[in-house]
Parts: sequence; structure tokens; C-alpha cells
Amino acid sequence: MLVLIDDIKMRDEGEFLSYINTTFADKEITDLDMLYDYLLQTDKEIELLVSDYNEIEDKTYAAQVLKTLTLARDARANIKLTMM
Repeated sequence: MLVLIDDIKMRDEGEFLSYINTTFADKEITDLDMLYDYLLQTDKEIELLVSDYNEIEDKTYAAQVLKTLTLARDARANIKLTMM
């Protein structure tokens, strides 16, 4: 599964979580802790592509998202993370 996360999808927390919930429709994710738990529990092969990171307006939230994705990648071999 390929998941593209760009500056538009990560404009703010609400928009990001809405996008994530359409991507991972099998579980409702309401915060970054739930996203992390989901990524740790899934056996799906997931490649997360982060694009236009420097263009993201809410840098604080973007850093939290990136930290969550990095921790999940480091913990599970089925999670890949690429910065474009």
C-alpha cells in the first residue's frame, strides 16, 4: 500500500486525520497515538511517501507526524518511509 502525504494533506491535524482515515479505512484513527498503534499492529506492507515537507504550514504538527511515522518505521519492517 502506497500512502502519499504532502503539504496539502498535512495542512492541519483535522485534514491529516481525515486523509489517514480514508487511507486506512479498516480502523478509525483519531490521533497520532492511534496511528502509531495501527502501524505497529498491521501486517500490511505500507510505503509512506512524504512530499513537500518544507512547504507544510504547521511545522509543529508536521514534526509530530514525522516522528510518529519514523518510530513506526523503525519498529516494523513492513513500514517504509521515504522523504521526497
